Amino acid sequence: MLESVKMPLITAATEDDIDGIESLLAPNVKKQLVLARSKEDILSHLANFLVAREGGRLIGCAALRGFGEGLYEIRSLSVDAAFMGRGIGTCLVEACLEKAIGQDGNLVFTLTLRPNLFLRLGFTEVPIKTFHRDDKFREKIGADCRQCPKFDACNEIALVRELKA
Repeated sequence: MLESVKMPLITAATEDDIDGIESLLAPNVKKQLVLARSKEDILSHLANFLVAREGGRLIGCAALRGFGEGLYEIRSLSVDAAFMGRGIGTCLVEACLEKAIGQDGNLVFTLTLRPNLFLRLGFTEVPIKTFHRDDKFREKIGADCRQCPKFDACNEIALVRELKA
């Protein structure tokens, strides 16, 4: 008999989730897979965060940051190690895409060292040097990339997905 996989409940984050989001991000910050986010930063961008819960327990998070003109970034994607491999990351990315569509998004991007999930969900790779030179990403580059110590030797993979034809 096949065991059914229970899908997590995905909701908007609340102030009660700030410590949990910080804890979810911490192991991936240590591995340099996501950027560090202080409690203050999480609070100031709380409306961007979606969280995944199972039985009331916070098991994953992701943020959708808007840059105007229909451009969005999926960032801060983290899943509790005990729940990896169960589709929670996929659920969070799909929820971010739905949120972007609901806000008239037309292009979503992400920067990651682990592209497979995004590739499976229809994202395509953009060479990082092309990404860094593309004017539509100037706000992202100015806000985050230029301050990164790895900017000139970036090892992240830039991926984009069009939401509207």
